[in-house]
Amino acid sequence: MASPSERLAALEQRIEDHESRCEERLAEIKASVASTLKAVEGLKSRAWGVAAALLAWALAQLWSANAVRLEQLEAARPAAIDVATTPARRG
Repeated sequence: MASPSERLAALEQRIEDHESRCEERLAEIKASVASTLKAVEGLKSRAWGVAAALLAWALAQLWSANAVRLEQLEAARPAAIDVATTPARRG
């Protein structure tokens, strides 16, 4: 049977080994978390880019629709308006 001092030394060695393994695991976890955070930041910036592109596309659609409406209004002026404004231009 081992003496109490030998058992204490063995326990201290096991604790030191355990702590060193925990430190290694913690370093791996920190590296993994840093990598994940970097990937999330990249996805976030891409999402903002997609949102900006969609907003620009929607604004372009509104702009072109308004331009078409204005062209239609200008092309289809009623004859009564033309007649009413023609004498004013002459006089």
